[in-house]
Amino acid sequence: MSQSGLRLVIIILHFGDIADTRKCLESLQPDLPHDWKILLIDNGTGTNAAATLQAEFPDIVTLGLTDNLGWAGGNNTGIKWAQTKQAYAVCLLNNDTLTPVATLKAMLAVLPQVEPCLLHPAIDYADPTEGAQLDPAQDPARCQVPHHPGLYELDFVYGACLMVPMSVIERTGSFDERLFLQLEETDFFIRARNAAIPSYCLNSVRIVHFESRSFGARVTPRKLYYIMRNRLLLWEKHDRSIPGLFRLCRNVYWRAAIESATPLRWLVSRESGARAIRAGIADYSRRRFGSAPDYPFFK
Repeated sequence: MSQSGLRLVIIILHFGDIADTRKCLESLQPDLPHDWKILLIDNGTGTNAAATLQAEFPDIVTLGLTDNLGWAGGNNTGIKWAQTKQAYAVCLLNNDTLTPVATLKAMLAVLPQVEPCLLHPAIDYADPTEGAQLDPAQDPARCQVPHHPGLYELDFVYGACLMVPMSVIERTGSFDERLFLQLEETDFFIRARNAAIPSYCLNSVRIVHFESRSFGARVTPRKLYYIMRNRLLLWEKHDRSIPGLFRLCRNVYWRAAIESATPLRWLVSRESGARAIRAGIADYSRRRFGSAPDYPFFK
């Protein structure tokens, strides 16, 4: 990073309830360092949300997209903006999170010691009765990274709060916009892992996540569609082997069985979740990627 560059760009995609985005921005406001910048991207909502939030939070930068580019395309837009500002790192942050600035400060302080890497905080569900969404210290099988107390290596990434040095993006490339939504961070993780770039969680700092608020629930037909279609694309990109095909079929069967009363019933079921799964498989076979068609069973 040059002396004129930003230390950190926090990229927040606005989609859904403006109240969630407002609370997210409020959590970030106290004591924000001068060489950090919050970039809020209105991801094709067709509202005046960007102007409204810009007026309420004059220190942020807002960008309005004509179309919804999904999590992948929206964050790619933010990453390109950060590159123009010679940023050292970006933090991809969901708008349904509450994130203390102290958490990001601690992550940014440890990042130069362990980069290149993908870095997360511990993540708590908003409902305290549900416990933690990400807390590797609770898993006895995970060990701390030597000489870095509170740092654990992961075999995945979470897109809810992901800090990435720009040097990593230069090596791995940005997000695959064909995926649009769901599993795009998994694809990014696989590409990073193939480049010997690890994923870590700094367990000593935490955020709160109101998961899947933009979907309306944790499991919806629309979400099932993207998961199924994109899982097939991930197999195609990264695991086209006989064992990989077996794992893919097992995963498809397991996910479909959740949506059916009996095995294989999802093949003919009129339930919206089963129909979404079939549509995801069909659209993969048609090579229809990006934003999903507005299927009636999504509603």
